[in-house]
Amino acid sequence: MHRLLLLCLFITAPSSYSASTSSSGSVELDELSFEKITSKFDASLVKFDVAFPYGDKHDAFVALAKDAKDVDELLIAEVGVKDYGEKENEKLALKYGASKDNFPVVKLFLKGKDEPLTFDDSNGFTSDEIRKFIRKNTGLYLSLPGCVKSLDKLAVKFIKASDNENRKKILKELEEDVKKLSDKEAASGKVYKTIMSKILEKGDDFIKSESERVKKILSGKVSEEKKKELGIRTNILQAFQLAHISAAKDEL
Repeated sequence: MHRLLLLCLFITAPSSYSASTSSSGSVELDELSFEKITSKFDASLVKFDVAFPYGDKHDAFVALAKDAKDVDELLIAEVGVKDYGEKENEKLALKYGASKDNFPVVKLFLKGKDEPLTFDDSNGFTSDEIRKFIRKNTGLYLSLPGCVKSLDKLAVKFIKASDNENRKKILKELEEDVKKLSDKEAASGKVYKTIMSKILEKGDDFIKSESERVKKILSGKVSEEKKKELGIRTNILQAFQLAHISAAKDEL
């Protein structure tokens, strides 16, 4: 239904719509189409920016849009704002606290929520950071570097397991799955295994303490190779963190 709606909109869209934007997986919105389209999706990630954006931040957003093209519940969109002529979309941008003084501004609109969430780029305006932002606030699956979808699912299953006996069984299941992976994915599989083993030994608090430990190391001087390795560990830890948050909500 969502795809049919968007197809119709593109067919009838004005010529000012950017073909390059629509082909990237990101949809251009304006003051007339904004509510009509975002209301159809569970989550809408919208970038408010200049009318003709360019640069590293725009490239990161476009890369994210391409990677998320198959996530039907998520809309990736852009609002191009002109500060000349009729100043198209300026009022819409200002409504959500975006202006030429702080462009680009990325907002996450969630169905049933009155106010959108704002992406904090203090850790960098990268496609990976935006993925983390989406995953944390929606629960939608967007792969992060080093993560393996099948193992992420086992991480969720592991955290939601009621006791250590069940968790040990899931760890065994993961070990069997890792044997079937490629060498590159198997390297990540060892990280999942280590985290599960440590949680069995130290409890769920290990997730938070390990995340803080890795973050502290990354804040210091580390080689690019080590930074990449720790970045992958951080991404895999997030799968456990999100599962833990979800499990805590289910208990409320």
